[in-house]
Amino acid sequence: MELVEWNDSFSVGNVLMDAHHRIFFETIKEFSKFPDKNDHEAIRKRIEFLIEYAAMHLGAEERLMRQANYPDIDEHKATHEAFVRELLSVKESFDKDPNSVTADTIMKIMQDWLVHHIAGSDKRYMPYVQNMQGSAH
Repeated sequence: MELVEWNDSFSVGNVLMDAHHRIFFETIKEFSKFPDKNDHEAIRKRIEFLIEYAAMHLGAEERLMRQANYPDIDEHKATHEAFVRELLSVKESFDKDPNSVTADTIMKIMQDWLVHHIAGSDKRYMPYVQNMQGSAH
């Protein structure tokens, strides 16, 4: 799988959201360099980190969208909830059978979601956030 690196095309025009997204990209890169693909404890810790980090980031993003009066927030929240359910499902599979989930599996799920979500859904709230930031000065 080809690794996608963070670049400015992923910017959503908000420093905090961009910083959060960069950390997701860095986490994916860590998975790609995993020394022991069968280190179940390390994979478990990474899954737990991703679940906690996703909850924190998605909550912050939803607050930002509310502040910017983004009209499609409910639809956007639904995509967040689906992603969290997918991560929880991965964790459940891993807990039942650690061999059923690999670092590569998690890397692919994360990268696919990140690239499509940022390039699609997140970019749609960008003008509202920029408008809000512009009117704050």
